[in-house]
Amino acid sequence: MTLNFREILKTLFLCIASVNLGISSGIVPLGVLFALLFVREYFRKQEHRPRYRKLFAYSMIAPCAVWWVLVPTVEFGVSPYVVFIPGWYLLYLALLQKRSLGNGGYEAFVCFDGCAALLLGLYHAPKACVLAGLLGILFAVHSYSRRRTAAYKQILFVLLFAAFCASSLAGWKYWKTNRTYGGSWGRAYYEQNHMAGFDPVAPLGSLSGNYESRYNDQVILRVWDTLSHPFIRAAAYEKFSGNLWRLSIDSPRKIYPSRYHVDYAVFETVDSATLANGVRRVWVQSLLDNFGFVFAAPNAVGVAVKNQDSLDYYRSNVYVAEKNGRKDWYYFAGPPSSEVLETEVDSVFLQVPRQYVAFLDSVSLQMNLPAATDENSKMEMLKTIRDYFVRNFKYSLNLPKDSREKDKSDGLRRFWEMKQGFCEYYATLATLLARFHGIEARYVKGFAFPEKDSGRPYLLYRRHNCHAWVEVLIDGHWMTFDATPPRIALNVETPSWWRVKWESLSGRIQYALHVVRDGEWRKSVDDLQVFTQNVVESWGFYAVLFVVAAITLSIKMLKGRKQKKLRLVSKHAAVWIKKLNVAEKKLRHLGHVRHPGETVGGFAARLQDNAQCKDLVQILQEYEDNRWRD
Repeated sequence: MTLNFREILKTLFLCIASVNLGISSGIVPLGVLFALLFVREYFRKQEHRPRYRKLFAYSMIAPCAVWWVLVPTVEFGVSPYVVFIPGWYLLYLALLQKRSLGNGGYEAFVCFDGCAALLLGLYHAPKACVLAGLLGILFAVHSYSRRRTAAYKQILFVLLFAAFCASSLAGWKYWKTNRTYGGSWGRAYYEQNHMAGFDPVAPLGSLSGNYESRYNDQVILRVWDTLSHPFIRAAAYEKFSGNLWRLSIDSPRKIYPSRYHVDYAVFETVDSATLANGVRRVWVQSLLDNFGFVFAAPNAVGVAVKNQDSLDYYRSNVYVAEKNGRKDWYYFAGPPSSEVLETEVDSVFLQVPRQYVAFLDSVSLQMNLPAATDENSKMEMLKTIRDYFVRNFKYSLNLPKDSREKDKSDGLRRFWEMKQGFCEYYATLATLLARFHGIEARYVKGFAFPEKDSGRPYLLYRRHNCHAWVEVLIDGHWMTFDATPPRIALNVETPSWWRVKWESLSGRIQYALHVVRDGEWRKSVDDLQVFTQNVVESWGFYAVLFVVAAITLSIKMLKGRKQKKLRLVSKHAAVWIKKLNVAEKKLRHLGHVRHPGETVGGFAARLQDNAQCKDLVQILQEYEDNRWRD
């Protein structure tokens, strides 16, 4: 066999693409198998190349799609198999085209599919594979370029291509880490994709940016449970000072997964709390950055977060993840009033800033608050606070300034003097008043009063549903207390019919994708998936595959011999049939016709004494003697 240098380089290029993809995806034996098949195609003769069948190409789409679905999703980043599975399919197409070159297959498709598979195989690849990939690209450039193209031009092209890829990758990583937004577009982008007011240290009045935003009707959360608590909390703050609320005065406690729900790590503060009777698992879908807070209902006894090894847990039943930008999570809703204070008395929830003691004493006198000596009197005092706000205050997003006020930065005193403000001011003053009278209380931020629709299987929270309220400790349990009077009509644009339908359809599509990727059915295929992965990665599987291929090839060769024999017999018969047809045609011109049902031998015997037909009769006799021989 004459060696063809270009064909050798093409084969090496395809072998590098195969092995690289196998190493990057962790299925090395499959990559080696593809490489061996490409080597085999190098030695295949042109006359033995099979016809290209599109059915074989289309038949692999369904298995690859199933493989794609079975691969778990990765929350922070792209699952490598989202890249590797198309790579394997393209490599398969390159092999089909290669084995049918000149018989339905085209070299251009081999080059395109092979290069695409090679580049996809460089995703998450070790450095050695990257270098091998550059060498494979050089082989492809040399073997598929015009014959008289200078070698230095080919090398320069590969180097420039590598430099372009490296600079693009480095630039993307730098932008991802240090991205900033400027100009009107940048401000609009930031405003649309970030929530205001949810921080470990929250200034009083920081939620107003959400109400006044032009995106205040934007969907933020979907809680897939129509029976869920109307309040979903992000953070509960402990200390108030200098017009600021602080999340905690102590460091958070690290908690670790107690078990896994499909791909979600389950975190709970009490062992088996999420497995107790009456606990419901609720899926939450977030459309914006949540600052690491895992939003949950006040009666949540645990949460489940994907791709998270640990969470920061604050004693106010606040869960904070180290990574921001998560798209979804679960919380486990316990029975009503399921959350109990970890210690019987905690002075942090009774703290009142020293500069507000006199102010709170004056406010209490004006409100005529009763003494909180037992549980009933505590409830009576809370009711008095709310009734006073309803009768004497009005809900307003604007907090007018008072020229008599000495400290212009003290919004709480200004709120009391002006008798108007929004939820943060009502919740702050109510929290401090409860503490001032010996009731443990904490200031909470989150979302409240969702949109409900009988045709929707979820609660919908828009940006303007962000809210602040109070949680007070009554009879050993934390109780939600909302001191804010009914809101005035906010300047919120009513969504159009088309937009409502689109939001509903979008939500249902997201839920369907969630069920497909992360649903309970995944548990039933986990063992099968692990088994399949182990089988595919084992050399024994490929040994069995090799034996099966060898047996199949042997059977095919035996059938090929029989077919060849039949083809020879058919060719032999065709020759004599042609001679018979010519002889009978000439005999018809002489007036001799073979009777119906008369054999060729009988026809020859009948004309044997006719000297005029002697040569033609001899052809008939030879036909009779040789037609049925092999």
